[in-house]
Amino acid sequence: VDSEITVVGAGVVGSSLACLLSKQGIKVTLLDRGSPLSLSKSSVLQDRTLALNLSSIDLFKELNIWNELKKQTTPFKRMFVWDSKGSSPLEFLAEEIKKKELGYVISNNTILKSLNKLIQDSPKITLKQQTELSGIDIKENEISISFLGGERISSKLIIGADGINSTLRKKAKIKTRTWSYDQRAFVAGLKTEKFHDYTAWQVFTPTGPIALLPFDLMEGSNISLVWSAEIDYAEKLQKLTQKEFVKELEEKTEQILGKIDLKTDIRSFPLNQLHAKSYFSERIALVGDSAHSFHPLAGQGLNIGLSDVTSLSAVLIKERRRGQDIGSQRTLKDYESSRKIPNLTMAAMMELFKEGFETSDPWVKLGRNFAFNMATKSSTLKKRVIKEAAGIT
Repeated sequence: VDSEITVVGAGVVGSSLACLLSKQGIKVTLLDRGSPLSLSKSSVLQDRTLALNLSSIDLFKELNIWNELKKQTTPFKRMFVWDSKGSSPLEFLAEEIKKKELGYVISNNTILKSLNKLIQDSPKITLKQQTELSGIDIKENEISISFLGGERISSKLIIGADGINSTLRKKAKIKTRTWSYDQRAFVAGLKTEKFHDYTAWQVFTPTGPIALLPFDLMEGSNISLVWSAEIDYAEKLQKLTQKEFVKELEEKTEQILGKIDLKTDIRSFPLNQLHAKSYFSERIALVGDSAHSFHPLAGQGLNIGLSDVTSLSAVLIKERRRGQDIGSQRTLKDYESSRKIPNLTMAAMMELFKEGFETSDPWVKLGRNFAFNMATKSSTLKKRVIKEAAGIT
């Protein structure tokens, strides 16, 4: 075989997995459809912002890149969640779980830059770019992957980290359950009149949730906006001038951070959810968005993908040390068992949350308000919710 493991997809999830495995002396081939990232030229303003929880940070500490990454983050110590329809607001504080922070906001390319350096410096990782997957061929003890140019690579296991439209998942004929949220997300960098106070703000409105994440590293901006809007309302938002968009945003967020200035272009994309019916097939495993994709309402998409990485690498390293076949069905079943239920639970929670806040049904509203009040009053329940969000098990 050419390498023990081939990872398809060199985004944050795939690159983190390759780096984690290579640290254990495993020879990895990392494939990416794109060309080398001209990261130094890309502006933070045009980049995606991500909220990292404490469990993702532990992974970056293990890779020895957290100290470097931390300098380019904004921490949040508090989450403030309220409902425009008037139930009691929820406040989650890091100190309630004896932590200094609940998480950190960072740009996607900042993480990729650090991971790319590790990849370049690792003698165990072979990076191949501009590769277009054309087929897979499974033999008893190995699997090979072929490209449009005719090249083939063989390994014991192929891992798909190639996103929601995963080519590997389709080639492996792994079925998925997909559905549209009938929403669009709008993202932008903002400058607010009031200081964010290291707080992640979230308001639920009848037309969809709005998150304001503290992020001081975008030139002249201090907040990263993620606004999820119902399709009809989203179409209305798309027709607004920037000035009108800001006015609408100020109204919807009840000017909780005062007047708002738009500091970047507004980007928008449709929201879909996907869950693979299986996280593996013969000598193939899926991680991150290729296995599941979530509503950005939770801000947990990347964190869940990185939890997959931690679980899968732990299973593979353990089986390899025991001299077992890392591509066997039993090994991959162990990985799926550790991740599928937590991921499906998160998907169900997001669905409940979303439906609970967008309904006009008075009984559902009553139940939602009761749950909000319970979460505010019960310190045990509240701590559980905070730990879940912060990635502490």
